[in-house]
Amino acid sequence: MTKSPKFRYVPYLTLFVFTALFLTGCGGDEKTEQAAQNGPMPLKVVKAETRDMPNWGEYIGQISAVDTVDVRARVAGFLLEKEFREGSHVKKGDLLFVIDPKTFQEDLKQAQSALQYNQALLDKAKKDQARYKKLLDEGVVSQNEYEGYLTDFTTYQAKVNENRSQVENARIQLGYTKVYSPIDGVIGRMQVDVGNLVGQNESTLLATVSTVDPVYVSFSISETDYVRASRDRNSKETRNTKIKMILADGSEYPHNGTFSMVDRAVDPQTGTLGIRVSFPNPEGMLRPGQYAKVQVLIERVRDAVVVPVRGIIDVQGMKSIYKVGEDSKLVNQPVELGLEQGDLVIVRKGIKAGDMVVAGDIRRIRPGMEVKPIVVPMTKPAGEAVPVEGQNATDAGNKEG
Repeated sequence: MTKSPKFRYVPYLTLFVFTALFLTGCGGDEKTEQAAQNGPMPLKVVKAETRDMPNWGEYIGQISAVDTVDVRARVAGFLLEKEFREGSHVKKGDLLFVIDPKTFQEDLKQAQSALQYNQALLDKAKKDQARYKKLLDEGVVSQNEYEGYLTDFTTYQAKVNENRSQVENARIQLGYTKVYSPIDGVIGRMQVDVGNLVGQNESTLLATVSTVDPVYVSFSISETDYVRASRDRNSKETRNTKIKMILADGSEYPHNGTFSMVDRAVDPQTGTLGIRVSFPNPEGMLRPGQYAKVQVLIERVRDAVVVPVRGIIDVQGMKSIYKVGEDSKLVNQPVELGLEQGDLVIVRKGIKAGDMVVAGDIRRIRPGMEVKPIVVPMTKPAGEAVPVEGQNATDAGNKEG
């Protein structure tokens, strides 16, 4: 019974020994890591360059037809016929609809009859006026008697002119019973079925025809882009740059556009200016109402200092970049950025051409770290930072935003 306590202490002694060995080993690793940190860290960097940077503006635009005409009933009647296929191409002058013409045919006949009747009376009044004028000259009839025949002649002249106008108007109204396409284009769906009464107290919409080639694309640009474009408008390169369109599926439209119209004023509520561009549409791919992206060269910034976008650190809107200092130590340099195009961004203030900056993985580096810069071309991926073995992640990764 007296030996039992000794045996109970053996597991605790073993645990103590293993714990001591583990802590000794960890202490050795820390020393190794500390020693490694004392040497410069190999790190891939790029040199800031000066380039001419194109400022391509991309805007959401809506496609519309150059000409869109509503085909309406101009006279009242029952719709008898439809002479087209919905959604098809029509030519100017093609017959589209027929409205019951019977009423208008009768109106024309009545107007023609009235014209014939009064024309006969006019012919007789003309002869009487000529005969009594001769008798007046011979002194056979009085002036008052002659003037009575002259009045009849003038009255029937007026009636005949009125009848002629009525006949012409009746022909026009009858002509409206046949509805023709006013333009070349694509006709949409019928708005009224055959058999319905149309044109009663209103000009009933029957269908709509729109031209398809070319088409307009309308969009708005900001005041800033407008000012930049105005300053660079004398640049031959900017002036001759083609206008591109990106379709809804992300593909580029095969034809380039040309400027059609710039609105007269900036919208004071939105601060934007309306722009209209014309695009050819020979294949009929574009239809009114579609949305597309329009790419326009706003300006070209000359000799701009550029760095890769992936090297920019954003902490609550404050932009900075890791720069290699003269002592080969990293400096977190605040920068002021300009326009961004593709993988590059303009740096207006903070660095100059030739400065070495980090454009790879910046999560494992920190300001003040001594590095051994390895310069790689800016046009190729700068790669990731190469930390020494055992280097722990620093707070720099949290500063990327």
